[in-house]
Amino acid sequence: MDILSQNVLNDFQSFLIKTKYKNIIKELKLEYCTDEEGIHYLYLVSIQIKKSQREKGYGSTIMSEIVQLADLYNVRLHLFATNLFGSDLRRLYGFYRRFGFVLIKKTGDGHMIYYPKKVNKMCNLSKAMYV
Repeated sequence: MDILSQNVLNDFQSFLIKTKYKNIIKELKLEYCTDEEGIHYLYLVSIQIKKSQREKGYGSTIMSEIVQLADLYNVRLHLFATNLFGSDLRRLYGFYRRFGFVLIKKTGDGHMIYYPKKVNKMCNLSKAMYV
């Protein structure tokens, strides 16, 4: 079984940015982290689509691939929804909820978590596709 690492994650990001969604992704940054209890998770630092490519469904398509990766490796996916770049927070919350993220209200900082779903690894995303 392949093990998720920052190198695997970097390969995944590079594939999406340089090959699959070339000229579409402005920025995509994922980090492989470990919490205080030693549990591994993915942290979506940023995802930005180029202005000319927005409102065409690319954000949803790319987010689906990121969620599939989390499911495949059975790791949580964390992010902080923010209006720092001019996005409407209610719209962002709705966007991420469509993918199964839940808002951690007790933090009050836009912290959202996606909990992985059990998947049949043979029928889903191929790890070999990104390495």
